[in-house]
Amino acid sequence: MNNKEKKERLLELLADQTIFGLSEEELIELEQLKGQFPDSENFISLELASAAIGLKNIDNNTAMPEKLRTKVLADADEFFGFSEKPQSEVNFQPESKRTVGELATESIGSGIGVIPNRRFWQWSGWAFAAAASIALAFNLWLTRVQPQPEIVKSPETVQTPTPELSAAQKREQFIATAQDVVQINWESPKGTKDISGDVIWSNSQQKGYVRFLGLPANNPDRETYQLWIVDQLRNEKYPISGGVFNVNESGEIIVPINAELKIKKPKMFAITVEKPGGVVVSDPKRLLAFAKV
Repeated sequence: MNNKEKKERLLELLADQTIFGLSEEELIELEQLKGQFPDSENFISLELASAAIGLKNIDNNTAMPEKLRTKVLADADEFFGFSEKPQSEVNFQPESKRTVGELATESIGSGIGVIPNRRFWQWSGWAFAAAASIALAFNLWLTRVQPQPEIVKSPETVQTPTPELSAAQKREQFIATAQDVVQINWESPKGTKDISGDVIWSNSQQKGYVRFLGLPANNPDRETYQLWIVDQLRNEKYPISGGVFNVNESGEIIVPINAELKIKKPKMFAITVEKPGGVVVSDPKRLLAFAKV
């Protein structure tokens, strides 16, 4: 790596140190390059520019101490020092013996009086610092000034409630899924066929339905229908109530069975007409229909 490339690398490391910071290996490399180029201290301009950005919001109305001000001015004279080379006197030689370069040099020297002794690498530090400042300002503008993208929320999916199954649909579903369903038909104690229908029951699920065709409508204020279940493993004189229900219109009636106690081994299902609300023990004379298992 030649001197030019080393200086370029030195400038790159100084810029990175000012903007991003350096790793341990990069710091070692920077110190080595600084040792090879003593005038690299002039590149402090990068750090000064970065410090200026950081101090932009600090109150600057406080007067600088006189001792510090004197030192700053002395350092500034040394940093921005100019060559004290004597001016070249204007020499009106014949145009044929003087080159264009000589005329330009004399004209510049006569107008300014002094020639600044500044090197390219010293000014390039300020250029890179300015570029870093612009990049920092642009980044702040992007993150603070630009509006944040609007997040479009997808509309919530409204689930349509599943319609409740009718009693007939629940009965058919129960028949299709229960493993130990028994189905028996209603009989009349008088042998008539005015009432028909059936009973389905699953002992494992303790669940079932009764279905009636031709069961007369009742007046709920005067009477109600009550379902009974006779269990072989219990006292048959005291059948278990399976619930009460009313019939408002003629046609097919389907009612779920709600046994008050666990049925161990069903023997018979029966329907009686009772007072509103039902009873605990029924009179056999009130028997309307039965279904033997």
